[in-house]
Amino acid sequence: MENILSNYELPRERAQEGLKELYRQAVEFRAKDLQLSDEEIGEMRRLRYVLGVDEDMAKAVETELLRVHYRAALRKALEDGHLTDAEKTKLDAMAINFGLPEAVRDGIYTEEVTTAVQQAFNEAIADRRLTPEEDQRLAAVSANLGVTVTHSAETQRNLDRFRLLARIENGHLPVVQTTVLLQRGEVCHATYPSTLHELRTVTKAIRYHGPSGSIRIMKGLSWRYGSMNVQRVTSEQLRALDSGTLLVTNKRLLFNGTNKNSQIPLKRMIHFTLFQDAIQIEKDSGRDQFFKGGGDTELVGAILEAALAAR
Repeated sequence: MENILSNYELPRERAQEGLKELYRQAVEFRAKDLQLSDEEIGEMRRLRYVLGVDEDMAKAVETELLRVHYRAALRKALEDGHLTDAEKTKLDAMAINFGLPEAVRDGIYTEEVTTAVQQAFNEAIADRRLTPEEDQRLAAVSANLGVTVTHSAETQRNLDRFRLLARIENGHLPVVQTTVLLQRGEVCHATYPSTLHELRTVTKAIRYHGPSGSIRIMKGLSWRYGSMNVQRVTSEQLRALDSGTLLVTNKRLLFNGTNKNSQIPLKRMIHFTLFQDAIQIEKDSGRDQFFKGGGDTELVGAILEAALAAR
């Protein structure tokens, strides 16, 4: 090496980055099987001497490369969200074999494990439901990986909501007290303050006058000729009929209105559609009814779906 540098009249200081790159490639080549043998460690030590790479620079190169391999191995082991005892032992041995500082190893572990737990959490609530089985799995993942999961107040409220929606979906409907007189054996599961709307046909008349003229017959009297067309245009518009509260029970939809009460037995419902601020009810006959309100439409929809499934 000294001869090569001398032949090209290249000071070692100017060649330092190139020599460092040669050492980096040597480390990368020996670490690709995720293990450094004693022979390879000895080769790297001799290479540092030949290249004139000092200990601090060599350690920085090794840490940079070997931490990448350790992270990749850890990430692959975490693909199933679980680390077996054998995988943990192998990873610990790899970190020691690579000579990774404990702070570096712990930092990589914390980052990758946190990502794995977050991914498992996101997958569990992707459908906005959190079942007891999913709760248990998340707790098992956290315990296995040694992570203590904490949530903000807002996240905790969302989780409680997702648990409630999951219970409702599985047929465990809430019971809501109401002052409205119900039938024998009837239970109220949800209330939805709203305004009852129905689609009504609205007709507008548009008059069109074609070419026309007039002929004077005598003073004060003339005859107009031409044609006059009238085109009728109709459209359907939502019309508010009453305001009040919609009750979802195990038997029917009961609208307790200001003007009057109306009901739709669940057995007469054939479909319903949720909007951000309304619920559309399609019956086996008659006009669709729309209940527009500012309540929890998603929750009411889940309860209605569960009530229909249990009828």
